[in-house]
Amino acid sequence: MAKGRFSNMFGRLLLKSLLPLSILILWKLAVTFGDIPSILLPKLEKVGADFVKYLLNGELIHHMTVSLRRCAIGFFFGSAAGVGLGVLLAWFKSLEVFFDVTLNFSRAIPKTALAPLLIVWFGFGDFPKILLIGLAAFFYTVIPTLEGVGNVDNLLVKSARSMGANDRQILFGVLLPAAMPSIYAGIRIAATSSFVILLFVEIISGNSGLGFLLEDARESLNTSTMFMTLIVVGILGFTLDWLVRYTEKKVMPWQKGKTISR
Repeated sequence: MAKGRFSNMFGRLLLKSLLPLSILILWKLAVTFGDIPSILLPKLEKVGADFVKYLLNGELIHHMTVSLRRCAIGFFFGSAAGVGLGVLLAWFKSLEVFFDVTLNFSRAIPKTALAPLLIVWFGFGDFPKILLIGLAAFFYTVIPTLEGVGNVDNLLVKSARSMGANDRQILFGVLLPAAMPSIYAGIRIAATSSFVILLFVEIISGNSGLGFLLEDARESLNTSTMFMTLIVVGILGFTLDWLVRYTEKKVMPWQKGKTISR
C-alpha cells in the first residue's frame, strides 16, 4: 500500500517536472548550437552564477524580503477586507444594492492604472505599493465571496432553520462552509495577482524589491540577471500558490478532489 502510494507520488512528480526540464534542455541546446546573442538569451551557467553572486552578497535576500513583506501585508489586509465585505453584501441584500454600481465601476478599472495616481498622492515609499496590492486583492476576493455566499442552496438554509439554527449558526455553519470553494478560488487568484502587481509597481517606482532588481538589470542590459530574477519570481509565485492550496485542503478537507486544487 505504502509502496504503491510512493510510486504514484513519484510518477506525479516526474510528470510535473517533465516540461520544466524540457524547457531547460532546449534553452541549453539553443544557446550552445544556435547563433543566439547572449544579450537575448544568456547561458544557463551565467544565470546560475548570477544567482550565486546575488545570494552570497545578500542583495537577493534583501530584495526578496522587501517584496514578500509588501506583498504579504497588502494581500492579507486586502483579502480580509474583500472576504468580509463580500459576506456582508451577501447577507444584507440592501447593502449589496447600495454598493453595486460603485463596486462594479471600481473593479472595472485596471489596478495597475492606479499606480501613477497613488505615487503622486503618497510618494515612492512602501505605502502606495502595499495599497495597490491591497486594492487588487480586495477586488479579486469580494466578488467570488459575494457570489459564493449568495448562491448557497436555499434548501440548506431552510433545513438549518427548521432545526432551530440562529443567524450566527447559519452564517458560520452553513453559508461560509458552502461558499469556501468560491472564496478560495478568489484568494488563490488574488495571491498570485498581488505578486504580479507588486513587481509592476516596483519596476516603475521602486528603489528596492525584485521589481527594482529586474529594472536595474534591464537598464544595464544584463539579461542573465533579468532571467535570474524572473526565475526567482516564478519560484516565489509557485510557492505562494502552493501555500494557498495547502491551507485550502486544511480548511476544507471535505472538498478534496472537488475544487480547482489538486
